[in-house]
Amino acid sequence: MTLIIAADVQDHLILAGDHCAVLSRGSNATEQVIIRNYQKIYSWKHGAIAGSGDVLLMVVFLRLFLLHERQNARVDVLQIAREAKAARIRAGSPPGECVGNIFFTLPASDGFQMHGVYIGEHRIRLETVDPISTCFSMQEQRSPDRTACNAFNGCLRPALFFSNTRAFDTHHLDLLRRFFECQSAMDDRVTCSFDVMFLDKRTGIGRFWTAPDGMGLRVSLGGELESAGEGLVQRKRPEALFLQVFRPSKPCRAE
Repeated sequence: MTLIIAADVQDHLILAGDHCAVLSRGSNATEQVIIRNYQKIYSWKHGAIAGSGDVLLMVVFLRLFLLHERQNARVDVLQIAREAKAARIRAGSPPGECVGNIFFTLPASDGFQMHGVYIGEHRIRLETVDPISTCFSMQEQRSPDRTACNAFNGCLRPALFFSNTRAFDTHHLDLLRRFFECQSAMDDRVTCSFDVMFLDKRTGIGRFWTAPDGMGLRVSLGGELESAGEGLVQRKRPEALFLQVFRPSKPCRAE
């Protein structure tokens, strides 16, 4: 159904997702529609966010996060995840259907970090992606080969290995392109096209790329969320580069 890659490259964070999504009319629907131009990576106030599984669960989680942030100095991510799941259940979604993985960046005392919230039917957990490590999010029966995952992680390089930012981006875009192409050849639920965010952990500057034949469909995060980041958004084709500077209005502490 989806492939999301979340990585920490020591001085940058990487969040990438393919463009495949599976739509159904209900929790017990046998008919499914597969679309291959769906955007999974979104910008928000603190960098980037992506979700798999119940897409609306990610939207509710994000809106509740911003609401908690306005009301409290400390943000309890696990509590927000519980409230998001409860809200989806109240809206009529069965507990077994409002599940998914949500990856997002947040500022911390020593720079930005990549977090993952895993919302299951009965359990919710929060993890932080460690430096020089990668998390691959897919359905278990469709997970990439461990050898391929280890090889991918072994090719990650901090920016200090490159002469400039463009060289850093090019290296990791090529690495991602090969991985998505390989996985797409083995799994018809993964596209070879993808979106990716590179976020400088120190400055919070995010660079967004879309591979050729990129996204077309996207969920609405709401006007407040779409304009939460400050800075200039540039769009170019055939490979679209989205460059935006994120400056949080005040520090956020996540528990």
